[in-house]
Formats: sequence, structure tokens, C-alpha cells
Amino acid sequence: MVKKIEPWFGFTEDKVFGMVMENKAFCQYLLEIIIPGLKIKKIDWLDKQVEINNSERKNEAKEVRLDVLVTDHEGRVFNIEMQTTDQDDIGRRMRYYLSRIDLRYTLNKGKTYRNLKDAYIIFLCNFKPKKDDKFYESYHTYSDQDRSKQLQDGVTKIIINSQVSAEGQSKDLKALAKLMNNEPVRLNKHFDYAQRRIKEINEDPEMREKIMLYETRMLEREQAAGKAGYEQGMQRGIKQGRAEGKEEGKIDSAKIILENQLNSGRTLEKATEFVRNLKLISDKELEKIVTMYK
Repeated sequence: MVKKIEPWFGFTEDKVFGMVMENKAFCQYLLEIIIPGLKIKKIDWLDKQVEINNSERKNEAKEVRLDVLVTDHEGRVFNIEMQTTDQDDIGRRMRYYLSRIDLRYTLNKGKTYRNLKDAYIIFLCNFKPKKDDKFYESYHTYSDQDRSKQLQDGVTKIIINSQVSAEGQSKDLKALAKLMNNEPVRLNKHFDYAQRRIKEINEDPEMREKIMLYETRMLEREQAAGKAGYEQGMQRGIKQGRAEGKEEGKIDSAKIILENQLNSGRTLEKATEFVRNLKLISDKELEKIVTMYK
């Protein structure tokens, strides 16, 4: 009988990432190696899988679920996200996450804008990089006319991609890249803890079941979004088709389905393949639609 090979859930898996990062000592260490010179005396609050929704626009505003959200002794806010697929929207995703965090955490009622706390948005990526991507990139707001002039908005955005060479980086960041790539790390007690915790999670049947259930639910949500988009597109396409002809109605359906697929988090490539498999329109017509999103 062939032995079933169980999947290994590493540091980049959503649930595992959260369970490892909930250790405040490890989380603080990770923040300090990612942001050199940052002195954190104490992490006051840490939470994972944080939902931030606007109660006044809950039916309109896009739901936000943050992987890990942290505040330190100075009230600074840190959002740490794990990204394993390239949605080609990191910049805009960072912008939206920051807007939601600002509304909820960084400015209390009755305070002025000067009281806005510093915010750090950190994306840990583990996907095939573009040609000009670097292992570590930090972003701030600068003047287009004078690069030496920085807008003091208190925001730092950092992107780390473990699939890019970490040559020239600190030994700590090199170790982080290895951890993200499921490679053994021998450096210090912090990485010893992380690897031990990951091993414990993988050896616990109940934990593994929860992770697999979570992944199944995420897949079901994606499939449901695709089905809803298909049905919405067909209905609208039928109406459009009656007024302007069946062919144009099919094209309209394809546009809506593609847009729904993109809104549900699929990459342009996967969304295009989904629409193509429906065989609503020709590949030539589909390519015309796709070019609008490139």
C-alpha cells in the first residue's frame, strides 16, 4: 500500500503564519530585523486575522482581513502580511489597508492630525518576482521635483520577497528568507522557536485539520465568487443581448465575469483562463477585453 504523503504547512501558510507570529517575542524580533534602528521596548497589543470593516458602509466597502496587527509602547502600528501569490496590486492593497487602519487605530476622536501614530505596512512575499524586484524594498512619499524632500506622513511601506537573492542582507534577514522558503535555519533562539512551533503544528492532527478546513473554505469562497460572477454576467448579458444582439450580450457577460474574478482575488492570468473555459466568446474577443486590464 502506497503511503499517503501529507502536505507540509510552512511559515507562509496563513494559519501557520498567524500561530507563529502570535508569540510577541518573535514578532518583536522580526520587526526589529526588518526595520533596523527601530527600538521597541514592548509590544502592547497583537492580534491575527483582524477584520476591519466600516460599520456605516459594510454593504459597500470591501472587507479587510489583516494577517497580523501590532501596536508597540509608543502606539506605533505595524501590519504584517504574508503574500504567496502575485495579484499585481500590492501598492493599491497597501494603500487600502492603511486607510482602514488609520480610521480604526491611529487617530482618536478629538485629536489633531499631528497625533496620527506612525504606521508600518510590511508585506512578506513568496512568489516569482519581476525582473527589477529586490529582496528588500522600503517606500516613503517624496517630492517629484526634489527627491531629497520627503513628505512627513509617518508611513513606511516595506516589501520583502524571499524568492529574490538575499545577498548583501543581514544574517537575520537571510534566515527569514530561509524560513519563508521552508529551508532549515540555524541562527538563534527566535528561529529555533519558529521552526519548533511549525513542527508542532504539523504534527498535531487537530491543528492540521483546522488548517485544511480553513484552506477548503477559502477555496469555496473563491469558487462561489466565480459562480456568482458568472450568473450575474449571464443575466446582465442576456438583457444586454436582447437590446443589442446576442453576440454583444456575450461580450458584456465575459467582461463582468472577468471583473468579478479579479475582484475575488484572482490574478489576471487565472481570471482570463476562467472566462476562456466558459467558451462564451472567441479568444480574439477575450484578448480585446483583457488588454483593458493590463
